[in-house]
Amino acid sequence: MFRFAKLAFLLLGIGLLGLVLLKTDLAALWAQVTQVGVLGMAAVLLVYALYFGADAVSWQLVLPAVGLDGRWAWRVFAVRMIGEAYNNITPTASLGGEPVKAWILKNHWGIPLRDAGASLVIAKTTSMFSLVLFVGIGVVMLLLREDLAERHKLLAAAGFAWIAMSAVVFYLMQHHRLSTWVARRLGRTRFGQRLERVLVAAEDIDRQFAAFYSGHRARLAGSFAFAMLNWILGVLEVWLILRFIGQPMSFSEVWMIECMVQLVRTLAFFIPAGLGAQEGAFLIGVGALSGVPSSGVAVALVRRFRDVLWIGASLLLASAWAVRPSSVRGERLDPAEP
Repeated sequence: MFRFAKLAFLLLGIGLLGLVLLKTDLAALWAQVTQVGVLGMAAVLLVYALYFGADAVSWQLVLPAVGLDGRWAWRVFAVRMIGEAYNNITPTASLGGEPVKAWILKNHWGIPLRDAGASLVIAKTTSMFSLVLFVGIGVVMLLLREDLAERHKLLAAAGFAWIAMSAVVFYLMQHHRLSTWVARRLGRTRFGQRLERVLVAAEDIDRQFAAFYSGHRARLAGSFAFAMLNWILGVLEVWLILRFIGQPMSFSEVWMIECMVQLVRTLAFFIPAGLGAQEGAFLIGVGALSGVPSSGVAVALVRRFRDVLWIGASLLLASAWAVRPSSVRGERLDPAEP
């Protein structure tokens, strides 16, 4: 059933991409994409590396088990590269690579799975709240634009409301120890007794959430700041690509475009790498603000090429570190591990 869903979501993405290309002037699209050149692509990759680095530091700050030094910064950066590669190639709501990250930290440097798992959830929380701020700023700018259609404004506002609510619910699940509540309810059943080790581990992770949120507020604030920097660097990347393809736009306009793209990618999480959805968002966003929809698709394709290069490098690194999904799936969370 899961394999069928993977194929269905992939076909959906391919279909969306096909529709986007049908609505695009392909000759103009090719002319714009080829303007980027080797040096332009190198600049895009450099900005993307900084983007990745900001997100890696955001995660490093909420992982007290590792040091805040350059050596650990590189390790976390590399682990995130591998994990995000699996997130992008599997339709699992950006969760396909999270167990991979925890597995690498344990098997290479002895970081307990419970510590890595808790840090990944907290990092996801700071990322979600920084995205709420980032998108909120973009939506305000969109609402103030008199030349935008009301339907675009309405969709942007609705999308913002959804991700804001999702972020709050995600945090409250940790704050109110939902895992512990579920564990206690299941523990009263025959089925729950068979899962005793898993339930104890869930309670332990809930305790880690409470301890971190109350005892590491400076780290939490730093994680949020670097997560916000991550989104801003994404804007810089799009701003650069637009200049390279001969369609320069202001930084505030690009912020609005990236806001729409991130809204769509968040809502279309089930499509591998947001295939088709991301292209559609760029088509609509750039088209609405510049009147040249093909430029939006050109930006999306340059980003896709960047993704291919980055994912390829990430999977090579995974191979060098002997990362195998089958090994990760066989791992068990042991609450008694040191």
